[in-house]
Amino acid sequence: MSVTEYHWIGHDNSIDLILKSKAAGAAAVAVDTSSFTKITLTLDDQTIESTNQANDPIRWNQGGYATGEIRIRLDAETVNAGKHEATLVVYDATNTDGVVWVHDNDLIIQVYNDPEV
Repeated sequence: MSVTEYHWIGHDNSIDLILKSKAAGAAAVAVDTSSFTKITLTLDDQTIESTNQANDPIRWNQGGYATGEIRIRLDAETVNAGKHEATLVVYDATNTDGVVWVHDNDLIIQVYNDPEV
């Protein structure tokens, strides 16, 4: 199932996602993100990397965040307008090569030019 998220260039919109995991025969549950060391988001051939610092474009495990929540802010990134297939990879001490969480058609990020320009 594909999910489309939207971003407007020049605005403070964030993309808020809840990462969930599902064991065979069980319901999906939000994951504990406290052990994540890095998250990368690749849009086409551009990779955006975050280590959860105050000004990073991807944040997780912050006060007020729900379990499993990550927030992606692309306002300080150079991203072209258009439809982008996204790949999200999470890293922790055990998975130093990263775990692909979503890939290509699972997550589409539609980027629009600033409508006020």
